[in-house]
Amino acid sequence: MMDWMLREQGSRDWRLLPVALTLWSASLSAHLAFDEWSTAAQPETAKTAINNAISTSATALTHVMTAIAIILSVVLIMAMRLRTRWMGTVAVCLAVACIGGITAIAADSVAWRDSASVWARNHGTLTQVRATVIAPMVASDRREYACQADVRLNGISTDTAIPSARSEQVKPTMQRSSAQARVYMPAQHCSIIHRGAVYHLSGTLQESEYGRMPLWLLVEDGSAVAQVEEPPWYRATIEHMQQSFFHATERLSDQGRILVPGLTMGVLGQDYVGVADAPAYETSSNMPTTSHTNAINETYSSTLEERFQRSGIMHLMAVSGGHFVLLADMVRRTCMRLLLTRSVSAMLMACSYVLLALLMFPGDSVTRALIMGLLGIAAYGIGRRSQSVSALSWTVIIVLIVNPDMSRSYGFALSSAAVIGIVLFAKPLSDAFHRLLPKPIAQMTAMTMGAQIFTLPIQILMEPELPLLSIPANLLVSPFVGFATLTGLMALFCAWCAPWLAGLFAWIASLGTLIMEQVAMLIGASDWAVLPWPDGVSGAVLMLAAEGGLAALAVFTVRVVRRCGQEDADADLPGRHFGSTRRLRMMLWWRETRRLLNPDTDGR
Repeated sequence: MMDWMLREQGSRDWRLLPVALTLWSASLSAHLAFDEWSTAAQPETAKTAINNAISTSATALTHVMTAIAIILSVVLIMAMRLRTRWMGTVAVCLAVACIGGITAIAADSVAWRDSASVWARNHGTLTQVRATVIAPMVASDRREYACQADVRLNGISTDTAIPSARSEQVKPTMQRSSAQARVYMPAQHCSIIHRGAVYHLSGTLQESEYGRMPLWLLVEDGSAVAQVEEPPWYRATIEHMQQSFFHATERLSDQGRILVPGLTMGVLGQDYVGVADAPAYETSSNMPTTSHTNAINETYSSTLEERFQRSGIMHLMAVSGGHFVLLADMVRRTCMRLLLTRSVSAMLMACSYVLLALLMFPGDSVTRALIMGLLGIAAYGIGRRSQSVSALSWTVIIVLIVNPDMSRSYGFALSSAAVIGIVLFAKPLSDAFHRLLPKPIAQMTAMTMGAQIFTLPIQILMEPELPLLSIPANLLVSPFVGFATLTGLMALFCAWCAPWLAGLFAWIASLGTLIMEQVAMLIGASDWAVLPWPDGVSGAVLMLAAEGGLAALAVFTVRVVRRCGQEDADADLPGRHFGSTRRLRMMLWWRETRRLLNPDTDGR
């Protein structure tokens, strides 16, 4: 026990990793169990729905707590009798499993009993809602609508009267609600929706057919959309900066208009709505320009997105920890140049992280990168070494307890899986590849392979395809990702005050995205780009088994090569080869034992 404690490494703290994995598994299992139990209930009235929800949540909570209590008792008894050193870890894991199951079922019960959810299950007809927009307006994924936005409902009314702007007459008839919904709108309403503002919306509220949002609000032509509260000042400022940046990219070619916003902010150019309202301005005469009134070619944009997915580099179009690392490194170097103290540098880095997260399009990967980055900055501020695995584990624990629905998020899972793969396997793989490849290529290959070790099973759950050429594609674009992202961020930061400079930075960023486009078009068009794979959970488990088999084969091959090399090296040395150390010890022990029992012999 003491030897194990002495071998503890403060530079590699993995103690919270099993705790985070247990919490995630418990939360996801509770969500799936609640979905199964609630699917069978088809209430006819709101009262029946509430009673059914109470009984369903109580049944689910009882079953989960009973199962966890039984498992907890058995494991603790076995651990205490065996007196294993993992007893504390097992107890903590089972405790967080209880927390994860309880919070997930509680969140699902609250969502199930919400007045908007009850109305959508029972009626699904025309209604009025009061909602706060929580995500920017983007192009709709349904053909019959032009745009969509995510909202948080504040109230719901079954009154068919349409409220006027700034009207408070419908307040008494509204039932309180806190559900989240996705609003689909026609083109006439797309340009008047602002993030952070509060609206009265009239449309059909129904349960969603796909996606994470539980409810859909379908606003038809002629329906009322009235703004009742202005967005906060910081939301209005951020929206102005984003619109100015998108207007700067309108002067680029189609690939730049699509990829530069995707690489910088996490949303492709053809998906953003609201650029047409941005103010016009002059641009530099030596800049290549195109008319911002021209729409992006739909065939080209869909083909480009498909080729990026087939090439395995679609993750570049999502905001990840790389954006925050680049910004933090720039701020830290500036603070060191100015000889600022560590605490001041940490404070400025934290402010830059929050500002960057506000400017990016909202996403689960942004949430993961922000929280994990702030934990690393806190460690830097107090003079401690940053622990990537520990910071990621704390991030998962905090996020899943505060928002249990994140356990079902593919974006959060992909981001976390990529980070843990890079942290655990990038260094060993880089050392192994460095024997055969130059160091920069070995590092980039190890980074790509480490990120894909745990993300491939999750990707198969989303799309049953295996990107065979993703490693060479990532190697080709890796040298250009950093400077293209940095110049894109510089264009975003200065677009509101220096449009000509933002246009210059956006054009420089488009030179890097041009390389990405050429790589995606070349590799994505190959017949060998993707390999069909079984879908569902079976496909993900098969991928994990295949990765485990390849890892075992690689370890076995390395050991065989080392043993053969050692034998070849020992063949030229004088003396006799005794074999393995364990065999030699057994042989010496047997010889001494025989000599002890029969002193007249020499032990042979």
